[in-house]
Amino acid sequence: MPLKLPIIGVAPILAALALPAQAVDFTWSGFGTVGWAVSDKPYKYQRFIDNHGTFKRDTILGGQLDARLSPQWSATIQAKLGPSDHSDSDWQASLAWAFVSWRPSDDWLIRAGKIRLPLMLNTENNDVGATFDFARLPQEVYSISPLTDLVGLGVSKTWFGESMDWIAEVYAGKVETNWRYYGREMTPEQPSPGSWFYTYNIKSTGFVLMARSLDNTFRIGAHRVEASRDGTKIGMPIVNVGGVYRFGTGGDEKVIIPLFTVGASILLPADIKLSGEYARIKIDSSSEGLNRWGAYLSLSKRVGSWTPYVYFAKAKSSDSALVKYQAINGNVVPAPYVASQKFMADIIVPYDQSTVALGTTYRLTPSALLKAEWSQANTGVASTLVDAPSGGDSSHQTINIFSLSYNFTF
Repeated sequence: MPLKLPIIGVAPILAALALPAQAVDFTWSGFGTVGWAVSDKPYKYQRFIDNHGTFKRDTILGGQLDARLSPQWSATIQAKLGPSDHSDSDWQASLAWAFVSWRPSDDWLIRAGKIRLPLMLNTENNDVGATFDFARLPQEVYSISPLTDLVGLGVSKTWFGESMDWIAEVYAGKVETNWRYYGREMTPEQPSPGSWFYTYNIKSTGFVLMARSLDNTFRIGAHRVEASRDGTKIGMPIVNVGGVYRFGTGGDEKVIIPLFTVGASILLPADIKLSGEYARIKIDSSSEGLNRWGAYLSLSKRVGSWTPYVYFAKAKSSDSALVKYQAINGNVVPAPYVASQKFMADIIVPYDQSTVALGTTYRLTPSALLKAEWSQANTGVASTLVDAPSGGDSSHQTINIFSLSYNFTF
C-alpha cells in the first residue's frame, strides 16, 4: 500500500517548513467516511457495489496539516487512505494535496504544488462526505474526469461585493492518472473477464468564474486537457476488416480534450436548496464513448437535524459512439472472434444511463452525519459504470442501490 509522493509538489512544502519551528502555527484536521452499499444485482456497479454489499465503494480516511508561516504565507499537506486508483482489490495511501499558498492581499491567492482542480461545485471537498448531503456525488457528472488533483500553479482573484463576491481562477499543471477499463470477455493480458488500468500523462489548463453569496453559488469553467501515454500512441481507430472489428493503424502521440462545466446552487423560498451541474467532454479516440455529457438536478431542505433530498442525473455519450458500440457489440462472427468483438465494444467506453435518488442525512453533531439513500440506475444502450457479466451486456438494466454511511470531520 505505497504512499505516492509527487516530489515536485512536495518540494515547496519542505522548503516552507524548513523555517524555524517557533515561526510556524500548525493546525491538524481530519475527515472520514465509513460507507456500506448494496445492490440487487450480482455484477459490479461503480467498481464495487453488488448484491453481496461492500464497504469499499465509499469508505475513506484522510488527514490534513496546515501550517501558517506568516499572515501571507501558508502550507497544506493532505493524505488519504481509500480504494486504489489502479487496482480493484487493493487499498491505497496517497498524498492528495501538498501546496504552498501566498496571499499578497485579501483579494489575491496564489497556490503552487499539488493542488485540487477547480472543476465541479464539490470537487475540492469530494472526499469529505460530511460537507455535502448526497450519499455519494452523482457519478453521471463527477466521473467525467479521472483526476481531481494536479501538480502546478493556481491563481485566483476575488472582487468583494455587498451581496455577491466574484472569483476568477486560472490554473495550469500536470499529473499522472489512471483510467479503468473493464472487459466482459477478456482484457489485453488475459482471455477472461476483468478490469485493467492505463496510466496517462495529463497536462491541464483552465479558467473558472464563480459568483458566490451567503445562500447562492454560480460556477462556470472551461478547461483544456492534453493526454498522452509513455511510448504508446492513443486514439487508434477501430475498423471493420473482413467483417471483424480490429484496431487500425495510426493514432496520435497525444489527444487534446476540451472540457466545459457549469453549476449552480440556489436557495429557493421555504429554504429549499436547488442544485444542478452540467459537464461536457470531447475526446477523439478509440474510447470515443468518453465523448459525452452529464448533468444532474437536486432538491433538498434542512428540517432540524434532517436534510432529505432527491436528485435526477443522466449521462450520455455521443450518438455516433453509441451507434458504433451497438454495431461492434452485435457483430455476428465465427466463435473464435466473439470475445475480441466484445472487447472492441468495451473499448468504446459507452455511457447511456440515468439515476434517480432519494435520501436523507441526519446531523448527529456539527461534525458528524449519518446518511441513507436509495437510488435506481437505468441504462439505455450501455453504461461503463456497470461491469456487465460475461455473455451479457449492460444495456437496458435497472439497478437498485441502498447506501448507508457515517461521515465525520475532526
